[in-house]
Amino acid sequence: MSEAEAAPKHPRGATLEEFNDFIQSGGVGLNRSAVRDDPDKVQELAEDFYYLNEDPSTSPNLRIDDVDQYSFLMDCLDDGKTKSNPALSFALFRMLKVLSRKEVNRLAMEDGDMKTIVGYMVKPKTSQIASEVSSVVLNACYEKENVVRFIKCKGVAFLLEFVKDHDDDVAANAAGALQSLSYQEVGRDELRELGTLEILIPALKHTSVKVRTRSVGVIHNMSSDVHSIAILREGDAIKTLVSMLSAPQVHICGSAAGAIQNMSREQQSKKEILENNGVPPLNDLLFGADVPTQVCAAGALINLIGPGLESDPATGVQLPHHKEQRKGFSKLMMLSLVTGMAFHGLFSEEDD
Repeated sequence: MSEAEAAPKHPRGATLEEFNDFIQSGGVGLNRSAVRDDPDKVQELAEDFYYLNEDPSTSPNLRIDDVDQYSFLMDCLDDGKTKSNPALSFALFRMLKVLSRKEVNRLAMEDGDMKTIVGYMVKPKTSQIASEVSSVVLNACYEKENVVRFIKCKGVAFLLEFVKDHDDDVAANAAGALQSLSYQEVGRDELRELGTLEILIPALKHTSVKVRTRSVGVIHNMSSDVHSIAILREGDAIKTLVSMLSAPQVHICGSAAGAIQNMSREQQSKKEILENNGVPPLNDLLFGADVPTQVCAAGALINLIGPGLESDPATGVQLPHHKEQRKGFSKLMMLSLVTGMAFHGLFSEEDD
C-alpha cells in the first residue's frame, strides 16, 4: 500500500491545505491578495475548517501530530482589510482557536504572532471577536513562552477590561485566559501588579457559572503567591470562598478549597476562615467524589485545626501527647480521604 493510500482521508476543508492553497494563489487577483480580492471565499474556507474541527473529540486537525503551517492565517489577520471586516476577523480567529489547541502549534508561536493577536484586543469591533481572541490567549498561554510574550505585548490590561464585560462569553473567556496566565509565576506577578484580584473578587458572585468557575480558578492559582493572600483577605474574598465550598459544581468547590488551603497558611486568614465557619463544608468535601478537592480540603483542615493540637491552648506548653494529637489528627484526615474514595468507588452514580 502506498503512503497516499495509507494516509487518513479527511473531509474537504478539514485541514489547512485548502485554505493555504487559496491564500497562496491570491496573487492572481487584481490586488494580488486573497483577503482583498475574495474575502468571502477566505471566510467560507475558515468557517468550513472551524465547523469540521469544532469538536475536539472528532477534530481531524487534532489527530495530526505535526505542526501546522499557519503563517498564511497570521498574514491574513495582519492585513488591515481583515481588521476592518468583523465577520472575517471572527472566522479567522475561530480557526486560530482550533489550531492553538495543539501543543506543537503553541510552541511554534512567534513574537509577531502574539503582537497580531493582542492588536485585535484594542477596541475590538464586536463582542464575538473579543471572546474568540480571549479563547486563543487562553490556549496559547498554556506555554510559559507565550505568557511572557503576552505580557511583553501589554495584553493583560485588555483581559481585565474584557472580564468586566456585560457579555458572559467575553467575561468567561477572559477569565479563562487569566487562569492560563496565573499558572506561571511570571503571570501571577503581572496579574497581581495590575490589580487582577481586586477585579476578580466581585466576579466570584457573577450570575454566570462559567465566569464564577474560571474566576475562582484564577483566585486558586493566585493564592499560591504569598503576596496575593493579604490582597484576597483584605478584599473580603474569604467569606465568598467559604460559601463556594458548598457549590454543586465540582470545579468551583475544588478551586475554593484549594484557595482556602493556601490562605490558611497565613495566621490572619486562618482566623477569618474559622470565623466564617469554614470547617464544616471542608469536612463535607473529605467524603466527596473528587480526589483533588478531597486533598485540598484535608490540607486546609490540617492547617486550620492541626496547630491547635500541638500545644496547650492556655499555656502554649508542648508536651509529648500534643505531638501525638497532631499525628492522630493527620491520620484521621488520611482515613477520611480513603473512606470517601472507597465509598464512591463502591457506590458510584453509574450503579444507581
